Amino acid sequence: MEDILNKCPLCGSNLEYHSLYQFSKVYKILKSGKLSSRPKRDDECPMECGFISCMNPDCEFCTNCDLEVENDGKYNIYQEGEVYKINEKST
Repeated sequence: MEDILNKCPLCGSNLEYHSLYQFSKVYKILKSGKLSSRPKRDDECPMECGFISCMNPDCEFCTNCDLEVENDGKYNIYQEGEVYKINEKST
C-alpha cells in the first residue's frame, strides 16, 4: 500500500529533506606565492541530489541520494511530481 511520506515510518517523527549544494572557496594567491588566509565563497549551485532523514536524534532512519533506505530494504521511497511516497516492499 502506498502512502504519502510525511512522517518517519520507524518512529512517527517529522522528516527533513537535505538538498545538497556545492560551492568553491576562492583564495587569492599573494605576491609571496602563498594563499590568502580569507577565501571568498563562489556561487552556490545545487548538486541535484539530496536525502531524507528523521528529525528524531534517537532514530536512525535515513535514505541515500537515490532515496534508498540505508541499512534496510523494507521500504520503497519515490517521488511523484513534488510529492514523496512510500510503500513497504513485499517479501
